[in-house]
Amino acid sequence: MAEESLNSNHVRRLSVTCRHIDKLLADMEGALSVAESKEAFPEYLMDVTPAQRRMVEAYIARIRLQLARILDGRAIERPEPSIPVSRCLHTALTFITIAVEELQPRHMRGYGEISSTARADLNRIAAELLGLTAEFDRYLSKEIHGTTPSSAEEVVNPEIVNPEKDDKTC
Repeated sequence: MAEESLNSNHVRRLSVTCRHIDKLLADMEGALSVAESKEAFPEYLMDVTPAQRRMVEAYIARIRLQLARILDGRAIERPEPSIPVSRCLHTALTFITIAVEELQPRHMRGYGEISSTARADLNRIAAELLGLTAEFDRYLSKEIHGTTPSSAEEVVNPEIVNPEKDDKTC
């Protein structure tokens, strides 16, 4: 009996696993970039010498080359990139906006009593961060997409347009 090739389930699993491995390799590259990172809260401590880093990067490149060979050798298509970077940036800004809005006093009440001084401080922090985030989002909308936020979007999220506004009844 002749040996059969991979069925569609096997092919899909092989493709997904290769993409997962590539994502893990990208995470490794990100960890190696900690020295150049401008993160306010870096997660990783650089304990790899420049020579070791070059060797790690060479292994990453070899594994990626092998992943491509595995898929190409079985005529398994590698998907083209489909998510625009601008969408990723906009989505991250949306999550940042949500996180910042949750710093406002009305959302922080569940963590305990909030003094008027703390309320004012939280409102100021949220306003500053919401303002910067909104400015960043307007830049992306205008420069990358050639649009400006519609008035409907501004009505849906008035804190972005007027970040000083907060619920003063906390």
